Amino acid sequence: MIVKKFLLIFGTALGLAALVPTTMAQARSYLRITSQKSTSYNARFVSQSSRNDGIYYYAPYYTQRSAKTRDASGKNWQHRFVKVTKVAKLSNGTTYVKFAWYGKTIGWVNQNALQKYSRSQNAAALLKNAHFQGRAMLFNHYATGASHVSVGDADMTSQLANTSNTLFPIASLQKVMTGAIIEQLAASGKLSLTDKLSKYYPSVAGSGNITLRQMLNHRSGINMSESTPNTLLTSQESELNYTLNQLKSTGSSAFNYTNANYTLLAAIASKVAGQSYETLVQNRIVKPLNLQNTYAWDNLPSDSVVASGYTYSNGNSVANNVSQKLMSSLLGAGNYYSTPEDYYKIQKGLRNGKILTKKQYYALADNYSLSYAGGLYHYSGGIKRVRGALSGSGYETLYYGSEGNKKGVVLFANQKPTKSIDKLGKTLYDLARYYNEN
Repeated sequence: MIVKKFLLIFGTALGLAALVPTTMAQARSYLRITSQKSTSYNARFVSQSSRNDGIYYYAPYYTQRSAKTRDASGKNWQHRFVKVTKVAKLSNGTTYVKFAWYGKTIGWVNQNALQKYSRSQNAAALLKNAHFQGRAMLFNHYATGASHVSVGDADMTSQLANTSNTLFPIASLQKVMTGAIIEQLAASGKLSLTDKLSKYYPSVAGSGNITLRQMLNHRSGINMSESTPNTLLTSQESELNYTLNQLKSTGSSAFNYTNANYTLLAAIASKVAGQSYETLVQNRIVKPLNLQNTYAWDNLPSDSVVASGYTYSNGNSVANNVSQKLMSSLLGAGNYYSTPEDYYKIQKGLRNGKILTKKQYYALADNYSLSYAGGLYHYSGGIKRVRGALSGSGYETLYYGSEGNKKGVVLFANQKPTKSIDKLGKTLYDLARYYNEN
């Protein structure tokens, strides 16, 4: 019995001893991470049709059991834009990086699968894919570190590229400027948002039941199509009279977007202040913000570069400029030119005291009680948006960002994109949110 027990114990010990080298050999077969550091840069997947790199969710390739086989294939990530957060060098001499995609950590991939790529480059690629021509500004730390992107030509005939000084018609993005002037006058007691339109223009049918607040919110019952006058309107009086003769009053208080509301508001501001609308814009918006590239349609500098309008059709860009007669009819509602950078300053000025105080901004926004108020759409989650377009032309504009102006995107197009500019704006907004410019 003693001999048997000895043999049993001895045999077991031998068996265990035999297993140890195998286990240690398996452990030693994994690659080691020889160095690792945190980083932050943008990149995109490249050459995946031929490389098809493995993506490993839990660790660099073969550094542990969970990374022995790939979790995803690089071929499905070709050209995707990612943020690299860590770099690890392995004992076999290869380098792996950890990456995230729009804020979501994905995993590890061989560093050679990626090519450094800036946020500006990716934004430009997205815009070109949508056949957008124009300029964009993306930001997520206010204007600090913003991406400034120019795509396509201001003039295709002369091959004059869009640049930071190219001017674009801002269309309906102007309405908040008019609204801000009205709010300034209200804050100083020169008018009230509860004033009836009849106090200023009693000839408008139903004006005794229409308030300035309703006009700011497009709930006045006034309706007017974006029609083009037969002749160029060369004075503020003729611009106003055109609107007065064209508009209709329905008596409804339902939301109905129409330029006529803001033309009337511009004229009211002018009447109350005793200055032309253009002078009001200069004194109350342009000068306080030191804007260098914001002008009325009929006061563009002779040496300025104004983007020509185009429409993309059947693989070609076709000239499609805005009618100057139409521009002359858009008093207070869409007759200014600017740049994305200047327009960002305007949006910021609406809250920082240079145009309005934060309290006055809330008043203009009707305390966010409606989806549209004071020249902007206001959405849940602290998002504001405004889009502009000019009938019969290739121009489109968009501002989409946070109410506090910390993050967002400004798009000024002189060639209307083939993808909805709203969808394009939301895509670029996400790009701005999750990636820095580096």
